[in-house]
Amino acid sequence: MVVFFENLAEIKNMGQIFSIMILIWIFILTGPILSKDLSGIYKEYVVQDFETEIFGEENVKAKLGPDFTPEVRISTVFRTPERESEKSLYVELTAEKNQSFQILFKKPWSSKEFVKEFKFHVYANDGGGSLFILVRDSSLDQKKILLTHFNFSGWKILSLDITRKVRQDDLVTHQNSELVFLGFLYEAPFERKRGTREVFVIDDILAKTRPKYLLFPSEKALVK
Repeated sequence: MVVFFENLAEIKNMGQIFSIMILIWIFILTGPILSKDLSGIYKEYVVQDFETEIFGEENVKAKLGPDFTPEVRISTVFRTPERESEKSLYVELTAEKNQSFQILFKKPWSSKEFVKEFKFHVYANDGGGSLFILVRDSSLDQKKILLTHFNFSGWKILSLDITRKVRQDDLVTHQNSELVFLGFLYEAPFERKRGTREVFVIDDILAKTRPKYLLFPSEKALVK
């Protein structure tokens, strides 16, 4: 009877060893697949570098009158240290001009590829406001997506994954499936101390995209 139990223990141990060997073999076989470099699928584009276009009050959309318009201009002083930049978008608000507003591109950036994420080079002076991006997706709805709260000082690189935040495909008509980057929405804090100001700077904006794999985009095309 003791021998019987010893045999059962040996069989159990052999089963465990066999299971471990199978797991090791699966890991060896799938290793090359998991380590396959997929970076070639994505491409990076410059959405806006503020090098050639002029930005000013004409790009600002706000509810209050012109006396409360923030200072919006191109700067050659504030530049991200991460890239070879010559100009950036400089925005300054005083306590007397504390309001929410939009900064809209004259020529919105659009892409018919699938946009995975945007990357921003942003400077802030811990002013307390919030910055959103404004996009129009394939549903033709305009959406605001939070980029950051200005609770930091200095330069930061902000990556914004929009994969699940917008709709980028239209499987019915295969039309109007582009993503359009319209500009920014700044939301001011509820109150700001007299004599204080908020400064933020936006430099190079990049987008990471890949081709879309739509089903039957035309009668002559096969499923990709």
